[in-house]
Amino acid sequence: MVYRNILEAMGHTPIIQLERMVKPGDARVLVKFEGLNVGGSIKTRTAYNMILDAEKKGLINERSVIVEPTSGNQGIGLALVGAVRGYRTIIIMPDSVSEERRKLVRHYGAEVVLIHDDGNIGKCIEECLNTAMRMKEKDSNVFVPQQFENPANTEAQRDQTAAEILSQVDGRIDAFCSGIGTGGTITGIGEALKAANPDILIWAVEPENAAILSGGSIGTHLQMGIGDGVIPAILDRDIYDDICVITDDEALETSRKLASMEGIMCGISSGTNVAAALRMAGRLGTGHTVVTILPDTAERYFSTPLFEEN
Repeated sequence: MVYRNILEAMGHTPIIQLERMVKPGDARVLVKFEGLNVGGSIKTRTAYNMILDAEKKGLINERSVIVEPTSGNQGIGLALVGAVRGYRTIIIMPDSVSEERRKLVRHYGAEVVLIHDDGNIGKCIEECLNTAMRMKEKDSNVFVPQQFENPANTEAQRDQTAAEILSQVDGRIDAFCSGIGTGGTITGIGEALKAANPDILIWAVEPENAAILSGGSIGTHLQMGIGDGVIPAILDRDIYDDICVITDDEALETSRKLASMEGIMCGISSGTNVAAALRMAGRLGTGHTVVTILPDTAERYFSTPLFEEN
């Protein structure tokens, strides 16, 4: 099959069973590896769906400029989509994101605007959004997808990612967990999995230093792409049964083990998700199935502590 463009090759990422990291007697843990997706992350799905939705609604045209505040992968996804669809794209990011994220956005031909993160990621993300909205006020051609409140974000996860999971997993899915960035992943996938199994256990996962759903204080952390210090409008807070808080050290250690024990090169938030999934597996025990997402690939973290020598 010959694809007309790279976006047609999106999705259909594999489900992989963890073997060496799961303790005897625990539930099996399955991970959907979105690092093998077009663009290297799960966010290509949502970026593309938000732009397609805007095109269908007549919100953008050939003169439009896509501007989005993001802590990383959504910006890379939108830069990729902009390259394929022919839109000028500007991504507004905290300066605490990895250097690789910035370079990838620029490599797709998009522009990067950096906002200083002074130790409060929520405040920084808010300023990123305010910057985008000021650009929109000055230029009527600017379109801000607003991933934190755009229903097309959730739809991509429900109609695409979750549909793939349900078709790939043999048997019942007893538990699912996901970190909270925009809220689109846990809401969209959670809705579909709960429709298939109303008794499924779902956990929201937060970084220790940005555990806003748990009532914690907001600082800065290493688990990029989640824990942005805001409660997203599209997050269905009724979809999850509990909240699991993961430290930076645990996320880093788990991500490294995914590489050294399972041969899976994934990012820091993947370590976050798997750390929570392993806790779920221990609680549920043998005979059950836990599913989580590996949102992106490790190669965009070379400049971060993930690759520091121990």
